[in-house]
Amino acid sequence: MTHSKNPLVAMALACVLTLLLSHCSTKPKEESQTTQEQQPATPTTARPVHWGYEGEDGPGNWASLSPVYALCGNGQHQSPINIVKSDAKGGAVWKLDYKTTSLRIAHNEHMEDIIDNGHTIQITVDEGSTFTFNNKVYSLKQFHFHTPSEHTIDGQHAPMEMHMVHQSEDGSLAVVGILFQEGKEPNKNFEKIIANLPNAKGETKHITDVNLELQVHLPADNYAYHYTGSLTTPPCSENVQWLVLRDPVYLTAEQINAFASRIGPNNRPTQALNDRQVQVDDLVGKVSN
Repeated sequence: MTHSKNPLVAMALACVLTLLLSHCSTKPKEESQTTQEQQPATPTTARPVHWGYEGEDGPGNWASLSPVYALCGNGQHQSPINIVKSDAKGGAVWKLDYKTTSLRIAHNEHMEDIIDNGHTIQITVDEGSTFTFNNKVYSLKQFHFHTPSEHTIDGQHAPMEMHMVHQSEDGSLAVVGILFQEGKEPNKNFEKIIANLPNAKGETKHITDVNLELQVHLPADNYAYHYTGSLTTPPCSENVQWLVLRDPVYLTAEQINAFASRIGPNNRPTQALNDRQVQVDDLVGKVSN
């Protein structure tokens, strides 16, 4: 058999082979690159970072424990603050509507309900208690305790402070802070809480046959110091509306110690006021069943 040795045919075959080899060697690389770029990043779940009130985990180091806690170190509108009574100016009116609630009490090291409360005892309340400010309704979610107080009045701590945490539909937070001073007569409403306090961290109690009248927690004078601040625990998120009641509620030394012996000390030091103004607001409210 005679083989064709036409140089044009040979050149054509060489070109075809070159194109085929080039296609085979480059196409998989392009596909691999496109697939890798289009794949979504694998989500990472941040592990809870331990923080506390003493030593290396204490408030002075919160910002260095996690990037999420950065505001604890560089935030400009942080809480708590020292309230100077003579500097507080006249403010607005908040409308309260607090209802009675059953008791759901938890004692945890770090709780993740509405906010991370740290080492505290928390009481979760039934739905329906609200207050309104600037036409925005905030619903009461829970209240918890700090010993000694976090806010100071003219530089003075109270033995204990209660934070009543509220949240609006858009996620905004507002906290009513109530300071406690030592008195001679037992506070009967708080005795209901003390009688049912958990004895161990992680223990939760739900007592359906004991009701609290939340308005009784408030002093007769419902004026409050109002300012914009932050959570007092990591991540120290800002834009929290704070109302610290001007007058205290009284408990006996034994009643205060019932809380302090379980949770104290668990107070963040006061933070710089910076460019903020403290107002004196009026809380107009009622309690209903």
